[in-house]
Amino acid sequence: MSPTQLNDQIKLLISARDPATALSFQLLIPSLLQNPAFSVKLLMQEPAYSIIHEALAQSGASHVSLESFTPRNNLQEKIKAVSTVVADFSPDAVLTGISGPDIGVDEALLKVAEQLNIPSYALQNFWGDINQATGALPHTAFVLDDEAAHLTAKRYPSIRSIPIGSIKHQNFKEFDSLALRAEQRKAWLNSSEDGAVLVGFYGQPILEVKGYFATIESMVEQLKAWQKPFKLIYRPHPKESDELQSKTWQLFSAAFADRVQRDDSDHLVKSLAACDLVVSAFSTCGFDNLYLNEMAPHGFNSSIYLWFNADLIKWWQDYSGLTEMPLKTEDLLLMVDKEEKLLEVFEQGLDQDIQQRLRQNAKLHLPDPSVSVHKVIQTIIEDWQNWHEPRLSSSQLSKY
Repeated sequence: MSPTQLNDQIKLLISARDPATALSFQLLIPSLLQNPAFSVKLLMQEPAYSIIHEALAQSGASHVSLESFTPRNNLQEKIKAVSTVVADFSPDAVLTGISGPDIGVDEALLKVAEQLNIPSYALQNFWGDINQATGALPHTAFVLDDEAAHLTAKRYPSIRSIPIGSIKHQNFKEFDSLALRAEQRKAWLNSSEDGAVLVGFYGQPILEVKGYFATIESMVEQLKAWQKPFKLIYRPHPKESDELQSKTWQLFSAAFADRVQRDDSDHLVKSLAACDLVVSAFSTCGFDNLYLNEMAPHGFNSSIYLWFNADLIKWWQDYSGLTEMPLKTEDLLLMVDKEEKLLEVFEQGLDQDIQQRLRQNAKLHLPDPSVSVHKVIQTIIEDWQNWHEPRLSSSQLSKY
């Protein structure tokens, strides 16, 4: 299928399956709907469907065409279902998430776009990540930063990679990080605990992964010997099983008694802002914390990954296809690479000079998320201008 002659709008078909993509798309889609250059249709698979549906309802944009994609048994059935939607809407371009490791609506839509020669874009949420299960690759990937662009280009030379920052963090500019920090520390620390180090541990739903719980146990053993007064905040991942939450809480409470509290607050940033150390095996909460620091006048805490268990590291390397953690190679956070060095690294994380260095590196490497949506929209419009005549009118382009 060759691109159709452009009349008034670019017909853009958008798909998503994973929550991470949905959290970004829920911020992108309203801007697309408000832009007269676009006509948008949404094809969403759970859990992304529910996230987008709720976001549209809250924004009052219920008029947009949102269709649920029901999982099929095999690739051909998925392609057939997507082809029906494509034939009905006749998109001029498609924008997908990148999910996996199996095949869902995103992968099926990219395959159909490849077959019909429809320009394709994909939003990447992790450095160098592309699901090539169907063999179809997007023409363009919107990626997090220069390192993500480098890794993607190295692995997939045919893909044009454009660093845009993290769309889902664009609203972080609305937070007064230091004021929030002062408020939340009062909530977590009583008067007798004033001056204690707040250590936040952010769980991940990977109990079955060899080495994960052993990593937590190692952290506990090291913390038992820390001479600094501290309080531990445990925030489970939304997908953590009851079994893992119970095991983790029992481990923490047995070791630290009333010095551990659980965080079930409605917004992640509350505990991130309060903590002095944001600790996990390799949770994206550490990445979220980078943006919270970047938006502040100065660095106020450090993200730390526990990166010393050989089994856990091997699992991550196999899963990600990377040998090194990009957040470390860009010097955006600290890593405990030997269990016996844990307290040493924790002490480093409290150093204000190191906190400031990590913040400066985040500002250097991570594009401003407040312009991420603009970059996506302008890229698609400019591509369309290059490919089609007549061009979009200047009045349409000036709308965004």
